[in-house]
Amino acid sequence: TTYAAPHRRRLISAALASVLQPPSSQSISSAAKCNTSLFARSPSSFMPTELVRNTAFINTSNNFNRRRFSVSKDGSSAQSPTQQTTAFLLSLGYSNAVSKGIIDALIQNGIPHSSLLGMVKGLAGRYEVGEDAGLETLAASVKTELETMQGKEQLKVWFLPSTGWSSEGEDDDGFGIPTIHSMDRAFPVQVHEGTNLADIARFGTSENCDVLREYLECACNGIMACSTCHVVVHPEWFDSTKPSDEKVSASGVDQSKIGTPTEAEQDMLDLAYEPQSTSRLGCQITLTKALDGLVILLPEGSNNLMDDIPFDG
Repeated sequence: TTYAAPHRRRLISAALASVLQPPSSQSISSAAKCNTSLFARSPSSFMPTELVRNTAFINTSNNFNRRRFSVSKDGSSAQSPTQQTTAFLLSLGYSNAVSKGIIDALIQNGIPHSSLLGMVKGLAGRYEVGEDAGLETLAASVKTELETMQGKEQLKVWFLPSTGWSSEGEDDDGFGIPTIHSMDRAFPVQVHEGTNLADIARFGTSENCDVLREYLECACNGIMACSTCHVVVHPEWFDSTKPSDEKVSASGVDQSKIGTPTEAEQDMLDLAYEPQSTSRLGCQITLTKALDGLVILLPEGSNNLMDDIPFDG
């Protein structure tokens, strides 16, 4: 199965090239022409130290895989480079289908089988501490292609900047009550069902995704360890009596509205910028068919606790 359309294969090639060498002004200019692509943001995410490490992985991968691809005492062959790479991707939490798509995309772009594991580890970056070097972007592209092939429905979500709404008064818990003044500046984004709001901002390629990225930072990569993907649900799309999403499984529960956050999510929302009575974290809102047409209000600012950590000295 081919997971990448011709134009996407060219973009994957450009992304992989930027891993192996620092981006030139010409390559940055070329990437700018593809600013609706997932990979248009890749060059800026590769730091010099990552480039050195990634290149080292590629240069040593042949010897590494030659040692691993040996014959065991019982005469059976050890794992092939492809199997090793698949096992590594699965250990990071990617599905079998996405793992296969990543490997296929790399092979289609000229990466030899013997270098697959080194390349994927290079793209994974410092995955232990959440510092990705391009693998998440590649995986998101593969996932988008899979969803398109599987016929997942496209949904429309409307995002309203803070100029179109304000907080009026407080509820019994002391949270602001959002009031909409005008939908004139609201912009739509097309997404596949099953996507969460934070991933739209992080990986989306449809029209206006680049605009959304200006509002949602998603600093923790979607693991609910910050409040930078804080959004406010339009009151007409929010049900304060509905239990948190992770507890909703009964068929009788109304799926056309978004419910209250979990206790762990609320702990993060308490740190958010001016939380409202209908506040949620974007990474915790997964879109379903019933939420087609959802309206999300974007806060005026965000609180990123990482900005206050004194890393120096």
